[in-house]
Amino acid sequence: MTFSRFFVFLLLVPASLVYSQNSLQLYKEGMALREAGKDPKAIKKLEEALDAAEAEKNIQVQMNAHLELAELKDNVVNYKEALAHYEKFSLLYKKQSSQKAQMLEDSVSGLQTKVEASASEIEQKNEDIKQKENAIDSLTTEQLQAQLNIKDLEIANNQKELEIKSSQNRRNILLFALGLVLLAAAFIARGYFQKRKGVRLLRQKNYEIISAKQKSDELLLNILPETVADELKEFGRTTPHRHENATVMFTDFKGFTKYSEKHSPEELVHMVDHYFRAFDKIVAKYHIEKIKTIGDAYMCVCGIPNPAENHAATMIRAAFEFREFVNATAAEKQKQHLPYLQIRIGIHSGPLVAGVVGSRKFAYDVWGDTVNIAARMEQSGESDAINVSESVYELARHEFDFTHRGEIEAKNKGLLKMYFVTGEIARNSADAG
Repeated sequence: MTFSRFFVFLLLVPASLVYSQNSLQLYKEGMALREAGKDPKAIKKLEEALDAAEAEKNIQVQMNAHLELAELKDNVVNYKEALAHYEKFSLLYKKQSSQKAQMLEDSVSGLQTKVEASASEIEQKNEDIKQKENAIDSLTTEQLQAQLNIKDLEIANNQKELEIKSSQNRRNILLFALGLVLLAAAFIARGYFQKRKGVRLLRQKNYEIISAKQKSDELLLNILPETVADELKEFGRTTPHRHENATVMFTDFKGFTKYSEKHSPEELVHMVDHYFRAFDKIVAKYHIEKIKTIGDAYMCVCGIPNPAENHAATMIRAAFEFREFVNATAAEKQKQHLPYLQIRIGIHSGPLVAGVVGSRKFAYDVWGDTVNIAARMEQSGESDAINVSESVYELARHEFDFTHRGEIEAKNKGLLKMYFVTGEIARNSADAG
């Protein structure tokens, strides 16, 4: 076999590996199942092919099986198994590359041996020439001259043959080295792109996991306060907490029952959504915790889950903005000769318990007599007015003007002192400083 043919043979080794019949057949069956979209059966068949190839020590089938299994298992559930197949593929790939490099080194060594043998043969020929030259000394001058001419021709021919062989050897060595470089570059490039693909897939999976977690956290925070949500994620449940100072506000719409009789359910939902979206923005502005809505009623609390020093005054300011929005909407409806609604607001301050109970459909809620009295403040109020209890009056009387309504009968609570909030006390520049 000439050097160039041997070089071509080395380049074609990866494409001419002989698979054992058993592991190769299993591998082909697994690929057929994958192409048919039967991934679970394909995984099982490819794992059988991998076991057979390991028993037969067939590296090529092992590499192909690891690569296919890694891609089939490349999801969040089987992420670790896919990564293990990628690592085994990389190890086999490196092992096969080192074996081929050893074969190439052996071939270079063989070529060097042949070159040395050729040099030895040349030396032997030169020795023979010298012996023949000594024999010519006994010939006549003419014979000697003729023999010398012949020998010169032979030497010239031998030199030409040596130059040709040397040129061929240099060319073969150059081609061999070039082929070795190309083969090494191909293996390195393939390894690089495989690694890059693995890193890209890992990055994509990490991004998907982070995005899913962010969406889950956003949804949970839309239902529960942040501190309660953190406690629920860490411990799987939450503990209700007592708050000694908080302010509860209830609102509902006067005439909502008559309005609902004249409009479709879709129109009612659209109308309530219009108001409650505005209320949500207002309570978020004042860091007030929205608790729930029931029909046309809206309930919120200031001072939970985090304490608020001026919770009563903060709630009154939010109530004024509630009323301003409802009145602005009513003015627009009147211009269009459309029916409109008026709001009734009740506020009370006191202790309460807040938290999440149950194990399904979590909802943050509050309990206690403070909640009941706040509801009575709303029920005993008047449209377009903010009706508050005595506890709210005592907490906010230095910041707002109040009109004392006297003691009014409240359902199941007897006589309760009530006040209308008429406005905020104006402060001069010295007080403001």
